[in-house]
Amino acid sequence: MWNIYFSSLLNLNFTHRTKTIAFADDLMLAIRGRTVSEAENMANIELTKIAAWAKDNKIHFNDQK
Repeated sequence: MWNIYFSSLLNLNFTHRTKTIAFADDLMLAIRGRTVSEAENMANIELTKIAAWAKDNKIHFNDQK
């Protein structure tokens, strides 16, 4: 069941500056920016997409990880 959910997460419309790397039930986002501030802003945008996906799919993430 998790693979079905996780596939839809990996198919989110991330920007061209974002690379997703998945292994088992872990996800890493690698985000490029011209400055640290730009990369941080892009990361927040991408994390907002992931949070919306999680809410839609009734998934809760471990905040301690």
